[in-house]
Amino acid sequence: MHVRITRRLSGSVDGIELTKFAEGLTYEVGTTLGNYLLSQGWAVLSGGETGGVGPWTGAARASVLVVEDDEDMRVVLAQLLEHHGWEPHVASDGVEGLAALARCRPSLIVLDLGMPRMDGVAFRQAQRQLADARLASVPVVVVSALDDAPAYKQRLHAAEVLTKPFETDALVRAIRSHVRPAAQFSQ
Repeated sequence: MHVRITRRLSGSVDGIELTKFAEGLTYEVGTTLGNYLLSQGWAVLSGGETGGVGPWTGAARASVLVVEDDEDMRVVLAQLLEHHGWEPHVASDGVEGLAALARCRPSLIVLDLGMPRMDGVAFRQAQRQLADARLASVPVVVVSALDDAPAYKQRLHAAEVLTKPFETDALVRAIRSHVRPAAQFSQ
């Protein structure tokens, strides 16, 4: 992932000396380090994502709902979505996710599985039983740290399942593959 450093850094992270990163410059870094720098507010996503996955340039912005209990991960995912042209909405658990689903009418949901109050499995079951067929059928990309997360794909009727830590490009490709056009879902 490409990140632009937004302030002077000091110290080290996992043996990587942060002083080698100069404020205002863009660097290609691994997903883990990049996500850490983003979550700390020390960097922002920059153009030139690897693998040909760059910012989306369509006319209408499709909205994507992130249902994730980890605050740092919500921030990183929201920044990633914004960078690629989607309108991000966030919820910290399944209960908030259901309320946000009705409010923002997203074109896709990025869903964590392990959350307090209402986990991803309970959220998905409740979502699929909604009376509004459009909300009940919003595609879901699961992003989870659970070792057996891929086993949930069929059970949850998920479009994709990615295991944390995930490659940014893989998530962007999954979203692009399954997000509905904004005009199709905004009513």
